[in-house]
Amino acid sequence: MVTNRRTLLASTPGLVVAGALLAAVAVMAPGQPTPAVLALGAIVVPLVGAVVLPFVAVAGDRVRNGAAVSIGLATAGLTLALLPTALSGDPTVVQYDLAWVPAADVSFGLYLDVLGVMMATIAGVVGALALVFSTRFMEREGGLTRYYALTLLFVGGMIGFVLTDSLVALYAFWEVLGLCSFGLIAFWLDEETSFAAGVKAFVTTRFGDIGLLAGIAVLWVGGGTFSIRELIDQAASGALPEWTLAAAGGLFILAAVGKSAQFPLHVWLPDAMEAPTTSTALIHAACMVNAGLYLLVRTRPIFDGLEWWTTAVLAIGTITAFLAAVLATVENDFKRALAYCTISQLGYVTAAIGLAGGVLPASYHLLSHSIFKALLFLAAGSVIYGIGGTVHKHVDMFEYRGVGNREQMPLTNVAFLVGILGLIGVPGFNGFWSKELILSTALEGSAIEQVAFAVLAVTAVLTAVYSIRIYYLVFYAEPTASAEESPLAMTGPLAMLAGLTLTSWLAIGPLSSGLETYFPGAEIHGYTIVGFVEHTLTPRTAVLTAGILGFGYLGFHSRASINDAAPGGLLAVLEAGYGFDQLYEGFVAAYRWLCTRTRAIQTGDVNYNAVGIVVALVIAAVVLVI
Repeated sequence: MVTNRRTLLASTPGLVVAGALLAAVAVMAPGQPTPAVLALGAIVVPLVGAVVLPFVAVAGDRVRNGAAVSIGLATAGLTLALLPTALSGDPTVVQYDLAWVPAADVSFGLYLDVLGVMMATIAGVVGALALVFSTRFMEREGGLTRYYALTLLFVGGMIGFVLTDSLVALYAFWEVLGLCSFGLIAFWLDEETSFAAGVKAFVTTRFGDIGLLAGIAVLWVGGGTFSIRELIDQAASGALPEWTLAAAGGLFILAAVGKSAQFPLHVWLPDAMEAPTTSTALIHAACMVNAGLYLLVRTRPIFDGLEWWTTAVLAIGTITAFLAAVLATVENDFKRALAYCTISQLGYVTAAIGLAGGVLPASYHLLSHSIFKALLFLAAGSVIYGIGGTVHKHVDMFEYRGVGNREQMPLTNVAFLVGILGLIGVPGFNGFWSKELILSTALEGSAIEQVAFAVLAVTAVLTAVYSIRIYYLVFYAEPTASAEESPLAMTGPLAMLAGLTLTSWLAIGPLSSGLETYFPGAEIHGYTIVGFVEHTLTPRTAVLTAGILGFGYLGFHSRASINDAAPGGLLAVLEAGYGFDQLYEGFVAAYRWLCTRTRAIQTGDVNYNAVGIVVALVIAAVVLVI
């Protein structure tokens, strides 16, 4: 009773802050429909909460933790309250524009369709569960005011990103996500590896940031508006110039490749495992990497007429899914193996976006992946906590064999098993339904889509191999170290996510009908649950699933023979991640060498500089005349 009373008292400041912010939003938006107020509240509450939290922390750690959790729970509640509106199919109810920069004709618009609200709900719910989990998981660490503030800012940035209709606001929230990911990855600033990983993530994703900013500029020049809805209408009517579509389409692909860790800019995500495990759960399942894929799905109607665009997206996703799955089979670090798994599964989603009729499969698998990946990472955090190490400890799966077995950590073990079965795509779990929808869509498509199907099917086999390997090493083998089950604040969120992994596939009905309403030209078939089950459970699906699971199990048991038969240098290449890090480091070294050699040209003497400019102008004039 005393503990419950303390918990209630600790959470009171956060509830007061959340309530006050929501009331302020309602006052600032008089006469606006309830969905608009709820959406603005879902954005404002965590963002302002992040700013207020350091002041609340003056009252003590318990009050600060309770405030962060209550703000997170309030945010999750607001996003859940938007679901009925998103599923109503009435766009006139869910549109709201707030004059932002009237002189530049820039407005902050909200677009509350099923896609945006689904992504916002994922961010809100996973964020809230991660905050609850953190109250025990992060208790051994300092700097928690900064940690909780960054987490709230991260969640608020993602919700704003997926609910806005304005490309200007979308870019602002995009940058918030990048800033927060850097802050969380480099959370332990006094550790060189953590700070280096944060810088690597920040610099690598800047390529995507540049692509998005340039793409937005191109669309504004060609379309004269920052509204995504208006740009979609212009593209449908043929009003957008071809050069605009081509340039913006390529730049938006670059943006997604950088943000969502797709080939060849995937190198930052494995190193991001330096972040606290709760933060990696958010990065991989709710925020950051989901942003690039959401961008492609949201803007696909703009570029739908570009055949090369969908082909490029399909190729990038397929290549990424396969290459990352191979790396996951040889990775020995627990969290890094899950990171390669994320890259591979995001490749699945990217490939689905490039398929004809791929909007529904992509969105559906993004939902499934967000749930089971949050479960897997939080369960990994539970294991790390259970062995008594520091919260950012890297776990070599061979060194800590069996620490999460059922005798030592029964609840965590079952939760991770549920997540793994969802990842593999075992029938009955959410990953089965969404992955089968992607594979069947690819198989029924064009010749190039059928090639993608073959690669993705092989990738599914590799997924089974590395998933069984991870579970066997950490959760099934005889334990080499002792561990204790985690407290309720950690196992509770695991139980909720495990339940969602088993049931979230039932969202296919409202998801498909909602997407059919908001993407009328995207070849989306509206399913009922019964109709979807009948469509999925066919003899072809049974053969495909049995083949994937059978070959996956066989591959796991034959891994020693496969390693022995592999060429000598192949394993070294795989352990080096195909050498991409070394390649990029070589580019940096070459650039530094060039800068050193050309530095002498800059003398600082105005006369020399003027002569250089004149010579350059003369050369340019000669070239133009010729």
